[in-house]
Amino acid sequence: MKGLPTLAAVFLVVASATVQGAAGVLFFNRIPTATAPITLSRVNADGSGDQAVNINLPSAMNPIVSRDGRLLLVTSPDPGRPFKQSGNVYVVNLLTGAFGRATSYEDEVVQNGVRFNPELGRLFGNTTISSYMVNFPNYKAFSPNGSQVVVMNLHKSGVVTLGSALNPRDVEAASGRLPIVDVYNLSDALPAGPFVFLSAQARDGFNQGGDGVDWHPGRDEVVAAVASDIPVVGNSGRTSMEGTVLAVFSTASISPFIRKLTNPVGEINAFIDLTSILSTATGAHDYAPAISPDGARVAYVRHTLRQDSRFDGAGIAPLPSICTIRVVNYDGTGDREVITLAAGLWITKLAWAPDASEIAFDLAPQAVLNGFNSLGGDFTRSEIHLVGANGANPRRLVAAPASFPTWSPLGFTGGPAPVPTIQVRPQGRDLAIDVGNLVPGRVFEIEGATVLGNWVREFSQTATASQQSLAITPSPVTPVAFYRVRIP
Repeated sequence: MKGLPTLAAVFLVVASATVQGAAGVLFFNRIPTATAPITLSRVNADGSGDQAVNINLPSAMNPIVSRDGRLLLVTSPDPGRPFKQSGNVYVVNLLTGAFGRATSYEDEVVQNGVRFNPELGRLFGNTTISSYMVNFPNYKAFSPNGSQVVVMNLHKSGVVTLGSALNPRDVEAASGRLPIVDVYNLSDALPAGPFVFLSAQARDGFNQGGDGVDWHPGRDEVVAAVASDIPVVGNSGRTSMEGTVLAVFSTASISPFIRKLTNPVGEINAFIDLTSILSTATGAHDYAPAISPDGARVAYVRHTLRQDSRFDGAGIAPLPSICTIRVVNYDGTGDREVITLAAGLWITKLAWAPDASEIAFDLAPQAVLNGFNSLGGDFTRSEIHLVGANGANPRRLVAAPASFPTWSPLGFTGGPAPVPTIQVRPQGRDLAIDVGNLVPGRVFEIEGATVLGNWVREFSQTATASQQSLAITPSPVTPVAFYRVRIP
């Protein structure tokens, strides 16, 4: 073409012999500071290929991959609405990069007896508000066919009380969180049926009701963490205490509760130490359910909340946590321990390997708020670890900050990655490189050289489809160049 330098291009194909095997790909969050945006990353289960995954959302939290690996759910504030307090769930197509809203949560306020859906952040200091409602849909899961999503919404509502006649602008808000299970259609981001309130009490006590939900891969049933009274042993005379259980709910019935899945037991004792009467209590809280790919088992975390009057004088403040990963059969039998962690460490999320051989989990120092051990971890210091489903070979996969793992089966070939194909075609003043036979979710690179052997990386990105095109601008100085595609 007149005016363009002559270019001879040689395209090579190089594929590594690394076996991806049953490991697949893990997506996870990075939360470097308490105020920084939450970002999304991915890594192969052997620890290689750790890189950022760019999604055009303000903060892509708690990724959940579909069981076929094609779709991803994240929770984020709404783009372009910085004053809106409620989040929404968004669905990302990992093969095309397209994304859309999966839920339709809005802020809600009552002003002078009239209900509105404004952005609550714009109304701070407004003394005409009598009540408000915001939504935090942090936990979610896909239905078996991928057409719906179940959401564990930590629904926060409150009543605003104006001050006294002497100080009428003194506004005090009394509020609490209540876990609600919602099911939404992905096609229109609208509710698919009535929601289910999981607990009559606000989510501000010593329980973990609402901390996790998962959908069975072959049934219209979900497993959720529910605040509940649990039986008590010990010499105190008490027969029950506050705890958290896993329960099974139907998504296709007007009577959704089916059965309890786990049966934790607490313990309360009192004894005399010299002249003092001392008391100890241990409450069991089951949360973070993750159903195995075949639907036969449920992995979960049991947090033992310990209280001791020798610790705070009253036996109210919790001691450092003790978290245990456990597995129970879906019918409630065979409940067993997989691994117990040291005191003061916290797990937020579990994820099964595609072949159910291992369990991924995030591990963080327990967060301490105002001098008290909270029911949560410090995400800025969280790491991702793996452990065999039988408790074998526990190990760290990703250093901090890394949290909220989800495990995709993409690339589960049982052998080497397929060798990519490559073709070149003119595209105006550029060259278009068409790369085929890619594994979605896996990194590929384009390298260039003017002298064979001296390769320089031109592009590195995660494949979102089996075929992708990239544009290369030829150098007007160097008449000959070589390019190759490489799977790292």
